[in-house]
Amino acid sequence: MNSLKGFASVIVVFGLTVCIPHANAQIKLQQNQIPTESQINPAQATGNNQDTRAKLKQGFNLFFKDKNYQAALQIFNEIIKVEPNNQYAYLGRGASYYELRNYQAAKADLDQTIQMDDTIHFAYLYRGFSHYALGSKNSAIVDLKIAANLFEKDNMKDMAQATLNIINKISNA
Repeated sequence: MNSLKGFASVIVVFGLTVCIPHANAQIKLQQNQIPTESQINPAQATGNNQDTRAKLKQGFNLFFKDKNYQAALQIFNEIIKVEPNNQYAYLGRGASYYELRNYQAAKADLDQTIQMDDTIHFAYLYRGFSHYALGSKNSAIVDLKIAANLFEKDNMKDMAQATLNIINKISNA
């Protein structure tokens, strides 16, 4: 019986340290809710011209709908070359790096996003996941709490609750 409990503990720890950050980053929690373009609104970014908005939409479609993170990464790189101060391009590139498991690059781009605009909830969400994947549980919790507060403030209650659930899982890990 004790060996069974030990084995179960190993499975739980493995799930919390390896599976949860990646699975939760895809925001398929509880009701399979996936962020939409209206939740990540690149049209509000200063200086976005029509071409940039179209490229951002293309990049986010590749990311969210097609889950083609490498192709999305290339689109976001193109935007950053033309508009080096585009916070949504850094957000998209950071999230793409995260999904490609390049957590350090993801964190750097998400740091840049937050420096440009500290109201983008998904930047804190993905940076929290990146922190956790890099082994910084406390920093992950701080960012995820900010994300949850921003989701709540924007009346995205399902996302706020899903983020709070992730915080609880990480806290209890």
